[in-house]
Amino acid sequence: MDLHAYTRTIADLFSVNKKYIVPRFQREYSWKTEEVNYLWQDVISNITYGSSQINNEEYFIGSLVLVGEDSSTEFQIVDGQQRLTTITILLSALVESFKNVGEQGQATSLYNNYIEGKDDQNNPFFKLVNENPKPFLQKQIQHIDKEEVGVSNKEEEKLLNTYNFFRRKLSITNIKSEFEFFDQIPRDNNSKYIDILKAIQNQILRYLKVIYITVSDEEDAYTIFETLNARGLNLSPVDLIKNDIFKNLRRTHPNDDAKTIWKNTVKELHSRKNRVNLDTYFRHYWLSKYGFNRESKIYKAYQKKRDASEIDHKEFLDELKIEAKYYNIVSNPEINDWPQQQEKTIYKALIALEIFNVSQIKTFLLSLLNQRKLNKVRFAHFKEVVENIEKFHYKFTAITSSSASGLEGKFSKFARDLRDAGDRGQSKRILDELTDYLRTKSPDRSSFIESFKRLSFKNDFTKDKKLIQYTFSKIERHLQGTNELDIYQFSLEHIESQTGSTFRNFDRIGNLLPLSEALNNEADSKPFTDKLPIYGRSSLSIVSHFLSRNGSKTNWTEDDIDQRSQYIAELSFDQIWNF
Repeated sequence: MDLHAYTRTIADLFSVNKKYIVPRFQREYSWKTEEVNYLWQDVISNITYGSSQINNEEYFIGSLVLVGEDSSTEFQIVDGQQRLTTITILLSALVESFKNVGEQGQATSLYNNYIEGKDDQNNPFFKLVNENPKPFLQKQIQHIDKEEVGVSNKEEEKLLNTYNFFRRKLSITNIKSEFEFFDQIPRDNNSKYIDILKAIQNQILRYLKVIYITVSDEEDAYTIFETLNARGLNLSPVDLIKNDIFKNLRRTHPNDDAKTIWKNTVKELHSRKNRVNLDTYFRHYWLSKYGFNRESKIYKAYQKKRDASEIDHKEFLDELKIEAKYYNIVSNPEINDWPQQQEKTIYKALIALEIFNVSQIKTFLLSLLNQRKLNKVRFAHFKEVVENIEKFHYKFTAITSSSASGLEGKFSKFARDLRDAGDRGQSKRILDELTDYLRTKSPDRSSFIESFKRLSFKNDFTKDKKLIQYTFSKIERHLQGTNELDIYQFSLEHIESQTGSTFRNFDRIGNLLPLSEALNNEADSKPFTDKLPIYGRSSLSIVSHFLSRNGSKTNWTEDDIDQRSQYIAELSFDQIWNF
C-alpha cells in the first residue's frame, strides 16, 4: 500500500482548484450537536487576546485520508468526510455572517477561495462534492445565495441543524458571550464583532491542522475505510457491510445500481410517520435471518458467511431493500397494509405492540411476514400467532413488566427456523412451538392481577392512558362479540371525580369508564347518582355492563373501586388475553 502523508491546513486543502468527493460507499452525514460543538470549541478555544491584538494558535483535528495522486484535481474522501462537511458548513455560515454585517467583499472572497472553484472552462463547482443530499446541501447551505429547498430526510435535517447551530454561534449576541475578551478590544461593537469573525475564519483556514494522507489505489481505500473511525462515531456494522458491498459491486455505468438500491432502502425506512433507523433495521434483519450475534460481532459474522459463499452481494442488497418494506409494515403499521376485513385484527395487534413498546419480537415478525409473502404460512396461522404474540406481550411486557432477558435470542431462533421451513406443515409446527413457549413464559394469574390493578390515570399521570384505552377497547370487543370498535374513540371518565376527591385509589382502572368526550364533559364533577343517567345514554357495552352491576347503588366507594379493579383483572386474564 503506497501512502503519502503531509501536514496541511484547511486553506491548503480548499484554496486550490480540487474537488473533494464523498464516495458512494460512505455513510450519510451523521454528526449530531455534540460532535458539532466539539469542533466549534476546538476553533474558539484557540483564539485569544493579548498585546492589543487577537491571536490564533495551531490545533490538530485528526487525519484526512484521500484516494488520488498528488497531481489529481479530484480526490475521494476515505476518512474525514464528516469533518470536511462540517467545516464547509461552518465556512458557509461565516459567509452569511459577513454578508449580514455589510462585509460583502470578505464574504465573496471567502466563498470564491474556499467553497466554490472554477474549472479550466471557468465553470463553477463546489470543492466539497456530495451527491446524496443533492440539491439540498448545494442550494440551501453551500451556495452564496441561499435558496430554500426544504428538508425531506434525516440526513438533510442534520445538515440544516448543523448550519443553524453555527449561525446561532456566530451571532453577535453569542460572540459577546463566548469571547470573554470582547469588551477588552478598544473598538466599537460592530468592528469588534467583525474582527472576531475574521479571527474565526483565520483559525479555521490557517490554524486547524490535519494529517493529509493520500493513496492512489481504490482497493486500498476500501481496506482503510474498514479500519478507520470518524471522530466520536465508530463505524457500525452497516457502514462496514455497505463498504464491502460497494467494493464488490463497482459498476456505475449506465447506472450505479448498488447505490440506487441502497438509497431506495433508506428511503423506504424513512417513508412513514416514524422513521426507522437503518442500524436498528439491519440488526433485526441480521438476527432474523443469519444468527444471534452481538452488534459488535455482526461484521465478523458477515465476513465468515461471505467468505463461505453463503452471502452473494447483489442478492444480499436486493433482500435488504425488499425486507425494509416488510419491516416498515410490522414496525410502522398502517391500515392500508391490511385492506381485507379479516386482516384488520392483525393491524390492531401490530398497533398494540407499538403501544407496548416491544422491539424484541420484530426479528420474528419480519421473518413471519416474509414467509407469508412467500406463501409458506397459511393466513389463519399467521393471524393466530400474531394475536398470540399480542396477548403474550400485553401480559408479559405491558402489565407485569417482566424481565425480557433471553427473549430476543429466542425470538431470533424462531425467526431463523421459520425461514428454513420447507413447507406450510413445517411452518405450522414452528408457530405451535412458539405459542407453547409464550404460554410457558406468560406471567401467572396472581402476578398479572396484582399488576393490572395498579393501572392508573389522572391529569398529572398519563403514562398508562393509551394502555388503559387499549384495554377497554379489547374488553368492549369481547362484550360485543365483534371487532367494530376502533381503539381510542373514547375518553376516560373518572366515576369518582378527580376534582376534590379524597379517595386513595380514584386514579385506578376500577374507577375509570370509557365514554364519548361529550358525555364525559357532561358527567364531569357530578355526584355519582347524577352520573348514572348520563352513563345510560352511552352505546358502549362496557358501560351497560357497569350499569347492570352498579346502577342500583346510591353511592360509589373506595371498596367499589377495588372490587371492580379485581373483577376487570380476572375477566382480562381468564377470558380476553388467554391463549
